[in-house]
Amino acid sequence: MAELFLPQEIARTEIELMTEIFKNDHDPSAAWRAFFLSRKYGLELPELINAEIDRFAEAVGSIADRAHNGDVGAKIDNETVGKIWKNHKNRDAGPAAFRAQRSFDIAVRVEQLRRDGYSSAGAVFGVCETLGVSKTIVHNAMRQHADVKHEGSDVLDTIWRPTNETRQKIKEGNFQRSGGS
Repeated sequence: MAELFLPQEIARTEIELMTEIFKNDHDPSAAWRAFFLSRKYGLELPELINAEIDRFAEAVGSIADRAHNGDVGAKIDNETVGKIWKNHKNRDAGPAAFRAQRSFDIAVRVEQLRRDGYSSAGAVFGVCETLGVSKTIVHNAMRQHADVKHEGSDVLDTIWRPTNETRQKIKEGNFQRSGGS
């Protein structure tokens, strides 16, 4: 039974993250991701996300209602849906959710390398080298997602496992590099 519970816990955590992203960045893709996960796993959806889903559905529904009642000018096309999606504030969807997922992935990679026996500096260097990111980005991700070190290996393994190629790059690296991020 525990195996069935694990995806729900992961989904619950991601819903919380997507809600926080939507709250801070007003990224509609985060709201829709949270909505999808709540429906898929039968989880409760925060009111903030419900309000966004309702806003979008009401806007599209009102156009559909007008079209159904004979308004030939009422069209639901890409441009109209785009305006509704952006909430008329010209916000493109996705960047905040992408940054949050990237940050989480970075933190998981560092933790996985540490569990594989690499020093903290080696793990950070390995992630910097393999992903082409700065130490600052890696350290910020580790601070933002410090809780990944408390996750079980079975959970982290589903997200990322270092390949032999990654391990080799880290072995070949100079862990005593100096300089900034």
